[in-house]
Amino acid sequence: MIRILIILILFVFVACVDKGQTDMEVKANEKIEIKSEKADIEDIDERLQKHFDLYRLTPSIEINNTVENYTEFQIGIHNFEWIDTDEETKIKINNDLFTLKDKTTLNIVSDRKDSVDFANYWDEIKLYKHNDKEYIGIKMLFSPCVGLGCSVAYFLIYDISTKSKNFFGTFKTGQNLDLYDFLNDDKIDYVSKTFNGYSYDSTPNEIIYERYSIDVNGQFKKQEDESGLTNPYTSTAPSTISTHR
Repeated sequence: MIRILIILILFVFVACVDKGQTDMEVKANEKIEIKSEKADIEDIDERLQKHFDLYRLTPSIEINNTVENYTEFQIGIHNFEWIDTDEETKIKINNDLFTLKDKTTLNIVSDRKDSVDFANYWDEIKLYKHNDKEYIGIKMLFSPCVGLGCSVAYFLIYDISTKSKNFFGTFKTGQNLDLYDFLNDDKIDYVSKTFNGYSYDSTPNEIIYERYSIDVNGQFKKQEDESGLTNPYTSTAPSTISTHR
């Protein structure tokens, strides 16, 4: 039977509002190495997702692209337009027109940061209203996808008030568009995912989760403690999960 090694590196901080303890909480800076069967790893993943549920924000409006020619509409009071040509893809939100051609992800998607210009199709749009501010989240794919292209997704988090644009990407690590408020403050949070390994063979792979928080200028910044380690994305969950398969 295939055995899996998981490494959990934790740096626990105090949340402003306690939304409930979980059995994943451990001492600060404690490093745990677990050698276990696949079922144990799946149990940890399930517990982690349940913890995420405590802090996940609910969008005010959610629109799914059921037809590819659905390119111009309103989401709330905001106008949205998707413009895709052979040369480039552009997005217009209200009066802000911008291209994807020169944009890259904030996070390392696989072995590097990715160009967002690969996306040519919006799949899902969500409008968030949080602490008197509004954000638009857009999930973007490549269509029609073939091979590894079907495992890639990109996300834009757009701050309405500052017109700031934040791009993230995933590869073989899930394609959900979610925002969080882990500390119940004005700063919304995003959890990025990085895939390390090989796509086709049985070589061990690694998935890394990291927390980004928005600043006053509408830009997401990766959260780090004084020692330079990435902080956990919740008060009890690990900052890094490395799964070797």
